[in-house]
Amino acid sequence: MTTNRKVQYLAGICVSFAFSFTGAALSWPSPAIPKFKNGEAKINISDAQSSWVVSLAALGALPGCYLGKVLSERAGRRLTIYSAAVPGFLGASIILFTKSPELMYFARVLIGIANGITAVVTMIYLTEIADKEIRGALGMLVQVMNNLGSLAVYGIGPFVSYTVLNSMVLFLSVFYAVICLWVPESPYYHLSYGRLAAAKKEFMTIKGTKDEVWVDEQINVMRRHVQESMENKTTFAELVTNTKYRKAIYIISGLKVLQYMTGSLAIQAYLEIIFRQSSSISGPYASIVYGFVQLGAGIGATFLAGYFGRRVLMLTSSFGVAVSLTIVGLYFFLQDYMHVGPGTLSSISAMPLVGVLGFNILYAAGIGNLPYVMQAELFPLNVKTTASSAATMMACILNFFVTKSYQGIKDGFGHFTVFWSFASIAYAGILFIYFYVPETKGKSLEEVQDNMRIENEDAEALKKSEIS
Repeated sequence: MTTNRKVQYLAGICVSFAFSFTGAALSWPSPAIPKFKNGEAKINISDAQSSWVVSLAALGALPGCYLGKVLSERAGRRLTIYSAAVPGFLGASIILFTKSPELMYFARVLIGIANGITAVVTMIYLTEIADKEIRGALGMLVQVMNNLGSLAVYGIGPFVSYTVLNSMVLFLSVFYAVICLWVPESPYYHLSYGRLAAAKKEFMTIKGTKDEVWVDEQINVMRRHVQESMENKTTFAELVTNTKYRKAIYIISGLKVLQYMTGSLAIQAYLEIIFRQSSSISGPYASIVYGFVQLGAGIGATFLAGYFGRRVLMLTSSFGVAVSLTIVGLYFFLQDYMHVGPGTLSSISAMPLVGVLGFNILYAAGIGNLPYVMQAELFPLNVKTTASSAATMMACILNFFVTKSYQGIKDGFGHFTVFWSFASIAYAGILFIYFYVPETKGKSLEEVQDNMRIENEDAEALKKSEIS
């Protein structure tokens, strides 16, 4: 049966808009740090303190991930999505008014909590409401909205006052909460508590149909899978020790390392500084170009996800990211280590811009967002929130490590070391995706999880036969 997908698309757009605040908050240091340095912000802050301001948002996301898990299980996906606005609003408000680096640390932790809640619950919600034919494309909206928030900061931030920059971030925290007030709850959440009538009502709204016979058939299939899952509700300890979840854990852990250790958030935070040190184009204008390309790449990726499989997109993405980062690293190697002459540097001054823009496009096409989609696909309902929370916590730790160590590695070993380290992760990611990551495009959530269960059972049987 063909469903009316208007509600799915509209709800997907509204819920994904939460990531516009995430994108703005993560990109905020790019125009803010130059304002610290030139005195415009009127804040006495050192480079070391600035690196803490950049990185503490990632650390703050750790408790946010746990809160996102607890709230999405107890209060529902819908309430959790817009409750994330509360710490985001408080953090953005503090940054707007404070002149103290220490208070900025606290504010960035609050913003990180908001981002952590958003990261855990949004993709779960999107994969649960979307038809299998549009699940990948709808999931990619997260990247588009993240890029939209970044573009707003890159495009406006360098040319407005520090106060206006902070007010813009604050506005986004309120706006996304307001537009999410109408969205329907996930039927899976209602089914997990045995609320069949409520699940049926929300399912009919989401699918845009009044065909009760068809709806009853679909709800019964969903209910059976939910009941099977909820009979084995799993704690974090059981998640990591139970062999039937092991393959999914390996896959998602590997994808998270690839997603974050290639340096996307460090590049995003220090973008204007990178271009000020390398490109013939001014930092602010190069950042705007980056923001527009990032947004266009995200939009393009949503269409690509509808035509190509997850594996093809991620393999292409990882290869392109590796090559792009290698190019940027090569420029800094020639500039900082080989000390080539000004004439030679001038002739290759476009390399950092080309490399960073290439990274931007290829990252958005695959590894920037598809790991979020897959972490919501591979785990059954009984462990989905626990697994998504754990995966996002892992991402936060990796993000904190990358953003905090960026400045130190750059100062100690050179800018080229940073970019070639990121590139090496991307090259390894190509092999990881090829050998370990399954294809999930065109399969229902139930089909994906049944396939994972069968593969785990086959692996266990093979292991037992080898032992005997």
